[in-house]
Amino acid sequence: MAVEIEVSGEELDAIRMKRREIEARFKNVEGLERTLKALKLRILLERRERLRGKLKEMEKHYNELVEFEKRARAERELMIGLREQKAKENAWLG
Repeated sequence: MAVEIEVSGEELDAIRMKRREIEARFKNVEGLERTLKALKLRILLERRERLRGKLKEMEKHYNELVEFEKRARAERELMIGLREQKAKENAWLG
């Protein structure tokens, strides 16, 4: 069902002007959406890089902790050996 409406030249010009404004808004919205997507991507990439940096730092600290634990065990074994040696010396002297 088609409906015909008669409008004056001024009204037709106003309708065309509003149509152009609406089309410009849609183009602007599309541009804003592309910008928003680009910004979201940039934020995600920055977060990923920050997380990679934190992961490297955590790996470094973990490796330092593992090395510290190895040294502590070695020193403990050394101290146990020294204590046994002193006990033997004391028993021999005593």
